[in-house]
Amino acid sequence: MVKNRPDRERGAAAVEFALVAMLLVTLLMGVMEFGRLWAIQGSLAQAARDAARTAAITDSDTHGATKFGEVFWAIAPLDDDSLTGSTPVRSGTPGEESCRWTVEVTYTTKAMTGFWPGNIPIRAQGAMRCNG
Repeated sequence: MVKNRPDRERGAAAVEFALVAMLLVTLLMGVMEFGRLWAIQGSLAQAARDAARTAAITDSDTHGATKFGEVFWAIAPLDDDSLTGSTPVRSGTPGEESCRWTVEVTYTTKAMTGFWPGNIPIRAQGAMRCNG
């Protein structure tokens, strides 16, 4: 059986809970934000690799850019100006060892929780030797 506590002790417990709850909510929001940004970066890197591979196999920057859109669309819409560099670029002469298709892409997003003010740039790169 619980004895009657003085009112001061009950008030102290409420204050302690408020302090701990703020810390836990802040931690939870930070984990959610980090997970979201990590998922975007992973999707962006996969899309860049797939775009470079498609461009190298087809020898076409248009096919590579289309492949990038197909892969990255699942995580972020591509109809705004937050994405730059999603078209593959060939360096070197086809048939030579130094020939490469490269995709260097940057996606700019805002924080979901508002912990970070402003825009957050996320970068990824994909490269593939010409002709696969």
